Amino acid sequence: MTPQDAQNLLETLFETLTDQSVPTENLTAFFTPDYVQIVDGKKLDLTAFLQHADTLRHTLIKTDIRFEKIITDGNTIADIHFVHAQKKNGETIHIKVIAFYTLHKGRICRVEELTYLMEGTADDRDLGSRIAQHD
Repeated sequence: MTPQDAQNLLETLFETLTDQSVPTENLTAFFTPDYVQIVDGKKLDLTAFLQHADTLRHTLIKTDIRFEKIITDGNTIADIHFVHAQKKNGETIHIKVIAFYTLHKGRICRVEELTYLMEGTADDRDLGSRIAQHD
């Protein structure tokens, strides 16, 4: 996979993740059924990740993601990206993310991710893995 292919994949993934008009279930096209994500030490499987995506959609109203660096090596993508977002309560957050993605047959099977809350309240430190109950 070229760096441009990786950037296209990640941009499309994050556009799908943040687009409120796209059903959350559409995200499964990017992942293998046995997907695992480890974020700041917390492990999510595909079902938990979809719940996390739903939580983000209930928490944030506007999200901008900027990729600083993307590196590829075989079936691995490493990236540094920044998330600027506005929460439904009007607060803003700014998060730096360092992530390693492992792909299998063009789909993501594993992500290991560290997040750093650069701006926002301490309550938002878990936003990278948060799963909340919704009405």
